[in-house]
Amino acid sequence: MARKRPDVMKTLAEARPAELDPAHLAGSARAHDDLAAILASTRQAAPEVPRPARAFSWRWAIPVAATAVVAAAVVGTLPRGTSDATGTRASTIPSTHTTPTNGRLAMLNVAARVDRRATTGTYWQVTTRSADVSVIDEPAGDFTVVSSETQQQSFGVRSGTESLWVSGIDDSTEPRTAADKSRWQAAGSPKELTLAGSGTGGGLGLRMGAGSTDGPTVTRINSGAEIAALGARNVTYADLQQLPGDSVKLKALLAKLYKEDGGAEVTGRTAWTWQQAANLINLPVEPAVRAAAYRVIADLPGILSLGEATDPQGRTGTAFALPATKVPGYGSVRQELIVDPTTGALLTEQRTLTAPSPEAADAGLTAGTLIDYTATVKAEWSNSQLKTAK
Repeated sequence: MARKRPDVMKTLAEARPAELDPAHLAGSARAHDDLAAILASTRQAAPEVPRPARAFSWRWAIPVAATAVVAAAVVGTLPRGTSDATGTRASTIPSTHTTPTNGRLAMLNVAARVDRRATTGTYWQVTTRSADVSVIDEPAGDFTVVSSETQQQSFGVRSGTESLWVSGIDDSTEPRTAADKSRWQAAGSPKELTLAGSGTGGGLGLRMGAGSTDGPTVTRINSGAEIAALGARNVTYADLQQLPGDSVKLKALLAKLYKEDGGAEVTGRTAWTWQQAANLINLPVEPAVRAAAYRVIADLPGILSLGEATDPQGRTGTAFALPATKVPGYGSVRQELIVDPTTGALLTEQRTLTAPSPEAADAGLTAGTLIDYTATVKAEWSNSQLKTAK
């Protein structure tokens, strides 16, 4: 008796994500938007419409018991011919677009390529390299410095294990450019620096040079079974495993968490959702949740595709951004992500200055300067705790 051949089209249809179901897209506003994006890619993009300014502060989903402040950092992709955070001329891989374009379709493509291999271990470990630019207030003239460090996080997911955060690895603070070094020397080469706008009350400052001679700081970041923060909630590994892999459900959950997180440092639903979804990608969640997080980002209003870019670690990826918003002390700043379009790995989170404030301009910052970044060096499962643990 002849063996019945499988219905290939039916199999493909059953494997299709809900977001791509034609029954959900046909005639919808999303379908019209996608068609407009495709047509727009063949002609010059229209100028970006300015958005109302709103306060912003970079915020990370820090595990629950961390006692130090994690410095946001990113010094990655620059437009061709601009200067990076160290003041050197930066060259990037030519962009696939001469102007930013609608990023929804490109981000959905990334979501479809997320590595879905199921692997587990005792510890989910993430290593990042970060840097940020600070404006220093001195009577002789403001200048800027770059602070950088490597951090490691180890999330213990089994009963009885600890979660650790190691900060201050190879950390340092140095003048950003030769001109900044000259201004610093003119101010007497102070070791203790005061951030512009922080006043004289102390606490908000930096120390020039290499980090502490005591070495990196190791902090236990779990509180019982709770190992991470999601919005204003402390969550367990079991909570993370129960997150929905459907973008519609995940978006609804994040909307609920946004309402709970009324005192969020990141203000505005779009910026908050972008940051929380990006945080999820580097937490110990199921691959389907990472893909859903990318789809949530894809649906954010105004998302742009910036084309190919090189991150601070020299890796090639695709860059995405939100429209610029005002950041106190800097000016108009654009949030950006660089991702590996072939695996869905999140390479870098960063912020780029698009229009400096008068104070930032006086300190030497120009449009195109990356003011901070965090590059994910490694994110993987392990059965061993970090060797740097004390």
